[in-house]
Amino acid sequence: MSAAPAIELLRRSWRAGAGVAVLALAACQLSACALTTNAPSTPVPAAPAAAMPAAAMLSALADRERSLHSMQSGAIMEYSAADGHHFRTHEEIALARPASMRVEAVAPFGATMVLAADDAGRLMIFDPSKNVLMSGGANAATLERYVRIPLEPATAVDLLMGLPPDPAQLATPPGSVSNVQEMTIAQWRLGDGGTRELGFIGGELAMVRERDSAGTQRYAVLYSDWRDEGGKNFPHKIEADFPSSRIVLRYQAPTLNTTLAPALFVLTPAPGTKQISIDAGAGAAPGVAG
Repeated sequence: MSAAPAIELLRRSWRAGAGVAVLALAACQLSACALTTNAPSTPVPAAPAAAMPAAAMLSALADRERSLHSMQSGAIMEYSAADGHHFRTHEEIALARPASMRVEAVAPFGATMVLAADDAGRLMIFDPSKNVLMSGGANAATLERYVRIPLEPATAVDLLMGLPPDPAQLATPPGSVSNVQEMTIAQWRLGDGGTRELGFIGGELAMVRERDSAGTQRYAVLYSDWRDEGGKNFPHKIEADFPSSRIVLRYQAPTLNTTLAPALFVLTPAPGTKQISIDAGAGAAPGVAG
């Protein structure tokens, strides 16, 4: 039996929830960092869920977490907002742990938006059509306000790489383990009274879901289409639910653990670029040369 029934069951249950839309972040690199074109990767066959106990799945995920440091890829992203806004775009993505990301939405005539965040906690969003650069603190509040993703950057980077949002949690036994069709679900109780669940199919991470103390879903992320990329398995499809957005992300040719320069995650304004601070209470500043 394939893994599809368990994934589809979760998709149907989320769509029927109280107005939860699905997220998908994408981070990208500028054209200065061209993507490497690889031969098609090999899909990873799913093993029967019963063949691997939860402890072994968590241990394998912890090993994978320690071995992944960066990722870059082209991607197709479909975005749907709770207000009905929807679009589909091609993006270039670069991610470097712990918290660096770059997302570039690409059109036939060039970039239409560039978002970057670095490990120093800076968020920058550039709109080429208006020659405006917005910048401020990279945190869950600014990501929610400007890209409708209510996550800290480090959490977003890990989720986009198919990793748990709190890797240290993998060293703590889950409070419970259950099975939903072919998915094994390990659950932990969070300090604020909420819960976090990691779901596995065939030994690979298939779901990350978090709820608050009242049981309301904060977010949920599905992973599928796992393939071998240079000796490491990596999900090529990500579907994510957030309260105000839904995103489906399909990676095209991910390359793992390449060295990404810190400068890639910093946007430098050109002369004449209007700069706007997105920190609370800040005003606009005139552009300066970088």
